[in-house]
Amino acid sequence: MDAIQKIPIDKLRLDKENPRLPLHLKKEDNTILNYIASTTSIEDLMSAIAQNGFFEAEPLVAIEDTEKSDSYIVVEGNRRLTAVLLLKDPSLCERPSRRMLELSQLAQTFSKELQKLPVIIRKTRKEVLPFLGFRHITGVKQWDPLAKARYIKQLFSEINSGTDIDERYKQIAHIIGSRKDYIRRNLDALAVYDMAEKNDFYGIESLNEETIKFSVLSTALADEIIGLYTGVTSKNENSEISYNNIIEHPENIKHEEVKNLILWLFKPDENGKTRVGDSRNIRLLSKVLNNTRALKAFQDGATLQQAYQFTADLKNDFLEIIYEILSKSQAAAGMVANIDYSQDATDILLDARRNLQMIHKTLESKRCSTGDVEDV
Repeated sequence: MDAIQKIPIDKLRLDKENPRLPLHLKKEDNTILNYIASTTSIEDLMSAIAQNGFFEAEPLVAIEDTEKSDSYIVVEGNRRLTAVLLLKDPSLCERPSRRMLELSQLAQTFSKELQKLPVIIRKTRKEVLPFLGFRHITGVKQWDPLAKARYIKQLFSEINSGTDIDERYKQIAHIIGSRKDYIRRNLDALAVYDMAEKNDFYGIESLNEETIKFSVLSTALADEIIGLYTGVTSKNENSEISYNNIIEHPENIKHEEVKNLILWLFKPDENGKTRVGDSRNIRLLSKVLNNTRALKAFQDGATLQQAYQFTADLKNDFLEIIYEILSKSQAAAGMVANIDYSQDATDILLDARRNLQMIHKTLESKRCSTGDVEDV
């Protein structure tokens, strides 16, 4: 078991490499503290510590600070350290709330105890990373998707770059108890995200690292067609898919196509809707990208649903709906003998009959127009 040491709080520093910190944030102690205080439910944690003291069973995990002698960087437990720092001195917060001030007074009961905190000291950050993965990737205190991806990149950077890329994915997956496809998907999405950020999110004013739905981007890029479209993957002459390791080789990313994808997924119109809309429509986008005529229609301003009309998959979707109607109607027929009269049900059935008659009539007219009729 790791030995727990009691370290004076003034020797503990917040981690500038915390995956949860935005890249644009100025990496100074007070700036980091204020960011954590303003973006997490810090007052609830302050309240718990003020009333019960610091939970000794959950020590901080830190490494020696190479920039400042006799100090330690807290790699795990930055939110808890922030809470204690604010209990001791609420003025560290740019705009301390009344509740913070009250909690600081309440914490005086534990003022002596909070002078030193329980800490496990590790030699290097590399030693701490597996623990972070267990706790924040697959554990009960999970980070948001973008923070997870940045953490995975930290792990990726620690593995010898000469190692086979597939083996690197496997090693990370083993460390955090996940799958290698999950590792690759996060790194690919982070590479595309980084490009979008460098390009100021292509002018989408409301989009930044705190508002972007990173999981939507990750899901989209995991699709085979979208992956090919953006350069995440490529096909060889035998039509075999290969991954381009874009986290290390961003030159493989197709810039214009990534711009299109980001705009389609995240740029809202005057009604707050994006071109793709619900993330479930990523499947439709994939079909559209795989059809030249459909893609042109979409790029020319057609809605995603309108563009999808040009794809061959529309016929399959139509048949699936028809089969579902048949299945549901058969189920309803078996129930109707035990159902009381309902005007609502009658009205719905009349509407359904009109629609089915229209569908049948339209299909029959197409059959006749092609000469596909039987002799009588």
